[in-house]
Amino acid sequence: MLPQIKTILYTTALGGHTLPVFRFALGMARQHSARIVLLHVVEPLNNSVRFLMESYLSPEKAQELHHEATRGILDKFHKRLEAFCTAELGATLEQTEIISEIRVISGVPHEVILQEADRCEADLIVMGTHTGGSGLRDLLGSTTRRVTLLSQRPVLIVPVSDSSSNEWPEALI
Repeated sequence: MLPQIKTILYTTALGGHTLPVFRFALGMARQHSARIVLLHVVEPLNNSVRFLMESYLSPEKAQELHHEATRGILDKFHKRLEAFCTAELGATLEQTEIISEIRVISGVPHEVILQEADRCEADLIVMGTHTGGSGLRDLLGSTTRRVTLLSQRPVLIVPVSDSSSNEWPEALI
């Protein structure tokens, strides 16, 4: 008996190959009558930037500035993803049931992806990767590699090549 796919966690790094992987996830969702939880992870500031901020600002002010900047970035990406989905689906998120949620979260990408897969009880994680390399390290990015190694859930990796349709939707520019 084939497993039922009710919830797909689609992760995107918002690179040039977002569109073909998103369309693949949409096709899978339609085929299985599933819903998609769209996830983008924003990496936190690295230690060098934090150290620099704390060198010029009080720890409290540096933390406040970091929090405000992060919140603004997360909100901006969320709005861009909403506009992208609306343009691609021809309907707002409220008008469609295929995208159940858009989540933009700050954290270590592979850790957040695995946590969110558990949170939304994903039956499948869909990720894209670039083709053209000769080895596994060339083919899979570090986040994709870590997710596939650590996930307790099935992970579908959609290969995209430089010849794939990589038009960057205006909604994300």
